[in-house]
Amino acid sequence: MIMEFENKTILVTGAGSGFGLQCAKQFAALGARIVAVDRQEQRSRETIASLESPCGAAHFAIVRDLRPADAAKSVVNEAVEKAGGIDILVSSAGVCHFNSINTIAAEEWDEVLEIDLRSLFFIGVAAAEAMKAGGRGGAIVNLASNAARKGRALSAHYAAAKAGVVSVTESLALAYGPAGIRVNTVSPAVVVTDMWKQNFAELATLTGKTPEQLTEAWTAQTPLRRLGAPEDIANLIVFLAGPKAAFITGQHINVCGGFMHTC
Repeated sequence: MIMEFENKTILVTGAGSGFGLQCAKQFAALGARIVAVDRQEQRSRETIASLESPCGAAHFAIVRDLRPADAAKSVVNEAVEKAGGIDILVSSAGVCHFNSINTIAAEEWDEVLEIDLRSLFFIGVAAAEAMKAGGRGGAIVNLASNAARKGRALSAHYAAAKAGVVSVTESLALAYGPAGIRVNTVSPAVVVTDMWKQNFAELATLTGKTPEQLTEAWTAQTPLRRLGAPEDIANLIVFLAGPKAAFITGQHINVCGGFMHTC
């Protein structure tokens, strides 16, 4: 196997589960040094323990909530101190809630926007500045959603945040392209992760359907007739972060099994 990311440091937010965990595993298997960021200590430690190191790369865990104003810079500074620099950032930390549009509390709105958009912006800027200072260029891949394409009656805050992620990605790509830093967005549709399993209960309550009925309906609306897996998303993220995507930046790419065309 070609160690495509040997001697590269990958900073992964939300690395304790879902897309972040899968990305950390795939990058590590290709030789990368992983800095795993999660707000739950046990999950971040478990992620590090699960990683293969075919090139003997050291991996590091950072336990941090990204919402405080100084969190982004402190995480990046700690990553640079521990790993010697940052070559790639994968921003996968996120949260989703389902509620009718007229019942979303201000606290819930703020939580979704703070985690899914604000913290993504500031960690992106901090990481890009570190990459720029390192002088080697770099890559950032942000996680959005097919919800970024249009509003959602039952998750308006999530749709707004993910639409913002697309805009932030384009802005970062424009600002840091001259430094050789590429920034792209990956947008999944329905992917079976721990977070989505938890969200099924919220959506089932609102729609009067069981999680099984929801899964069946989403599968029927997906031309490939299956829901996504974390590996489907991580495969594209790894590609976008690598040398074969050297001329791709500022893009918003859907990984949805065709689901977006049925909406």
